[in-house]
Amino acid sequence: MTMTDLSDERAAKRDAIRKARNSTKPTVPADQVLALLDADLARIQAAIDALPTPRPTD
Repeated sequence: MTMTDLSDERAAKRDAIRKARNSTKPTVPADQVLALLDADLARIQAAIDALPTPRPTD
């Protein structure tokens, strides 16, 4: 995945959120929104887990 793909994905999510906020009937079901958020959280947690352990400074 390239940075462009992440930017496109983020733009699509922002657009979906904007549309949902402006609508009385969301076009995206709540369970699908929660699934997207869970996937994002898992990706963020994996990135955090992959960070090196900081070394203590003396």
